[in-house]
Amino acid sequence: MKNPRSPWLVAAFSLGLAACGGGSSTLTPAPAPVTPTAPAPAPPAAVAGIVVTPAQMNSEDLNTIFFRAREGDTITLPAGKYVFKRTLKLSVNNVTVLGAGNGSDPASNTILSFKDAAETNGLEARFVKTVTLRKFAVEDAVGDAIMISNSTDVLMDTVRAEWTTDPVKTSRMAYGLYPVACDNVTIINSKAIGTRDAGVYVGQSKNIRVVGNDVYYNVAGIEIENSRNAIVEQNYVHDNTGGILVFALPGTYRFATNDGTIVRNNRIIDNNLPTAANATGFVTAVPPGTGVMVLASQNTEVHDNIITKHKTAAVLAISFQATQFAYDPKVYDPHLRGFYAHNNKIDDFGSAPTAAFADPASLGPVVDGLFAYLKSNNLPQRLPAVVWDGIVDVATGSTGSQGQGGKYTGNLQVCSKNNVIDTLTVPGQISYENIDLDLVALMQGLSSAPLFPFPERMNCSISMPAVTGLP
Repeated sequence: MKNPRSPWLVAAFSLGLAACGGGSSTLTPAPAPVTPTAPAPAPPAAVAGIVVTPAQMNSEDLNTIFFRAREGDTITLPAGKYVFKRTLKLSVNNVTVLGAGNGSDPASNTILSFKDAAETNGLEARFVKTVTLRKFAVEDAVGDAIMISNSTDVLMDTVRAEWTTDPVKTSRMAYGLYPVACDNVTIINSKAIGTRDAGVYVGQSKNIRVVGNDVYYNVAGIEIENSRNAIVEQNYVHDNTGGILVFALPGTYRFATNDGTIVRNNRIIDNNLPTAANATGFVTAVPPGTGVMVLASQNTEVHDNIITKHKTAAVLAISFQATQFAYDPKVYDPHLRGFYAHNNKIDDFGSAPTAAFADPASLGPVVDGLFAYLKSNNLPQRLPAVVWDGIVDVATGSTGSQGQGGKYTGNLQVCSKNNVIDTLTVPGQISYENIDLDLVALMQGLSSAPLFPFPERMNCSISMPAVTGLP
């Protein structure tokens, strides 16, 4: 995740030494030599903040400490596992909460358990400027483990959010690490495990870095939603339903679109988990077995990732129409534009597509027909690595008379090129790198098969706008 700017206040001190001497015109005996003594050690620098005792690690005392904190304080939490009955709430600017570690051993780590708590979220902060959370874990929060809203300069460093028991069947933790409507967000070196929605979710925010995290057993591993300027890199995203999601969803949000996201240098591996039993909402549209899913977003670049072992698609790029959820076109733009997947290393993909791709009432017959064609030609029966629904906005692109077979130009194009895959490719003839479903044509009966084996519309390169303003 991001490299954080340190919020610490460093105290400095100096030791001043003074000497004085005198003389006389009268000769006097020299004084006896004095054995020098070592100077007294300098006092330690004062720590601006509070060291919490184990006895204070309860809902009432720790909330009081949070409430009485002063700007610039560090609140240091002891090692141990502590049970809380209510949400812990931060409301003071420029406060750091520092534990002993985010592991599972209470002898050397700080674990905040909200199992059977009377309220939903674990730790939350609202409307604060500069909040730093380091080296502790939040377990079994019903709601969100760590939720920060309407705040600036947010740093989560070496924290853990986890639902600890059979998350697919029992998790009631919606989000693990959940900054929303924030500016300058950094989530680094942390873990998010076992949510019924997204492990790491950054929504309605701008200037975002998500770097170096370990994310698993969630429906969505990492999700960037309705935000601006995000880099997601060097994460290990594995054993989720879908690995990394970049979404623009309809609703009354701070930002109506998602614009400017880079997904790079991640390990995205074996995200085939069934959708959690308690999952609700748009996340249920994520097909199990999806490495990266980009939905209705603008200017998204996916490059230099390792994406392996996904039974539906390594990369799925779609417009909102493909979800079949209702939306109001007067207030929401459902189209995907400006997408570029390149230089990813992709293998073991598309052999057993799920969800709509296996539904007899949806794309199941299309996939079955494609696989039958491939089998008859002694070709591997797979969906190609990068799947695009092929839907183009008629206002900003060109389409056929019925809206089918569209094309964007310039940086609005949907492109996938120079990915390294493990399946047969004959340039200009057949490629398992990309498939263009041309979904409008399929839905209207204008076509019975997707644009395969070599979809020209996706065989392009674009230069994405720079992602700027990062923390």
